[in-house]
Amino acid sequence: MKKDFRVQYPLWQISFMLIFFIIAFIISGATTSYFNDKTSFSYSIQLEALEGGIMFLIIPVYLIMMIILSSKVSKYNKEHPTKKISVWRTKPLEYLEDDEAWQMITRAATQKVYTFFTWSLPLSAVFHLIIPTTKLLIILNIVILSLVQYLIFYVHVRKHVTEEEG
Repeated sequence: MKKDFRVQYPLWQISFMLIFFIIAFIISGATTSYFNDKTSFSYSIQLEALEGGIMFLIIPVYLIMMIILSSKVSKYNKEHPTKKISVWRTKPLEYLEDDEAWQMITRAATQKVYTFFTWSLPLSAVFHLIIPTTKLLIILNIVILSLVQYLIFYVHVRKHVTEEEG
């Protein structure tokens, strides 16, 4: 079950969130220009050499990760034709509902994540109301909340997978 793609999916989400933050960090430090009038619109981003180099490296990494993720989803769907998954559906892939035991595990993990958000979202809102923040800090806050969400879910499910195999 450790090799089950649905168990590994939160780790993929964490990886994509980290890449997203790197890209957001680079773009937030870039020089931007915006021009809009009745006849035209233009927006440009100018990166320094280091930031441009990092973007030049990170975008192919992102694309390679997308290809690997797509191949893993395709492989999973071929191996499990009755339980096909799609990254485009509204129900998260983390829900492992093969049987009643996995429904309970998924429910417990989801409850932990819900409890985390019940406390962290209001605290984040208060933080951003009291302390003057930048766009990047708000994005960092969202990324950290997302990372913790996926870590909570993954650790809980992984604990049950390890117990089940042991």
